[in-house]
Amino acid sequence: MLHLERLKGDIDTLSRMAAERQQQRESDTAKALRWLAEAPAPAELRARLAPVVSGEQDWTGALPATDAALDARFVSVATPPAGAVLIAVDGSQVYPDPHAAVLYYLLQIGGIAFRYDGSRPTPYSCESLHFRDDELYDAQGYLISNERVGMQRLVREMEYLAELTALERRLAPEAPLMALTDGPLLWPYAEHSRADFLLLEAYLEALSGIRQAGGVPVGYVARPGGRALVELLWASRLTAAEMPDKLAENPLRQLSDAALMAHFLQPGERSAWFSRPSATNQRHAGHGHAIWFCYVNVGDAHTPVIARLEAPQWGATDTEAIATLHAILLHQAHVLNGYPYALARAHEEALVTTTDKAALDDEIQRRILEQGIVVRPSEKAQQKAYLGRR
Repeated sequence: MLHLERLKGDIDTLSRMAAERQQQRESDTAKALRWLAEAPAPAELRARLAPVVSGEQDWTGALPATDAALDARFVSVATPPAGAVLIAVDGSQVYPDPHAAVLYYLLQIGGIAFRYDGSRPTPYSCESLHFRDDELYDAQGYLISNERVGMQRLVREMEYLAELTALERRLAPEAPLMALTDGPLLWPYAEHSRADFLLLEAYLEALSGIRQAGGVPVGYVARPGGRALVELLWASRLTAAEMPDKLAENPLRQLSDAALMAHFLQPGERSAWFSRPSATNQRHAGHGHAIWFCYVNVGDAHTPVIARLEAPQWGATDTEAIATLHAILLHQAHVLNGYPYALARAHEEALVTTTDKAALDDEIQRRILEQGIVVRPSEKAQQKAYLGRR
């Protein structure tokens, strides 16, 4: 039971801090917008930051990916071209529960193909049940972590997106084909073992499969976090002599890229392209898939909605493909009040509800009972189930 009255003081403090943060954010935004307008040319910035990027310093900022000015804004006045195809995928999972009657984990991937030819969208889905010892336990005998399950889900999402891209390419050999996933395209996990490395290799191979099928993979990050662009703006204010020592002294540490872009981008506009000089992105580049990112405002005049788009360099430099992507995303977000319709539908196909999980558990236990084996959850699980019914 939550004793809300005991938290009254903390809630009051939280609300006051929220008001203070809002005032600070407004001041920081005004300063960042000025820095954006006064930023040096991209080539000069890349040269100035070259020692930082090539050195040992772990810098979290971005680099200008093209020669477009940092305050460049790109608009789309076109409608999605007739015949264009948007494929979107999303995934969900049921994590292994050591207190459950039966140990397993489930991956389910949903997809949708939205064709700009007047036909109805086509839903897709696939699922896989993982229950073998070599799937559930690592070399030390520990149960697979939720993070590792998430890594496997991400790989399966990209593999399924590659499969659907190839399928849709066969159906429409000449159509512009966008392959959209919910979340970043840049691999988001650290590599701690050979198993992690192999998952990253499989992920990059799936990106290659999308390219070979003639699609452009794109990561769509709603409500993006991070401040890579804000860090770049601070670096743009430093001289070469100041660069190594003062990079970590950014006075705008509380300002996110998304908050800045909400004041910079008008509805329908996108920013210039940027890249992250991280070790992970270098691994992507080694496979021909260096990741660039930009921001787009898919909201309206009353409510800015900022998303981060991530695409491989070879896709981001395809002017025609990006123009098509821009038009498609604006249309998709307009249909669903600021979020791509196709991604919402893909999520519906991927979702495993509590009812779904209960039905799966019942079916598994019934089949095991047919083998003469009685299974039961742990005492802890039984007690939690009892308390949950109160």
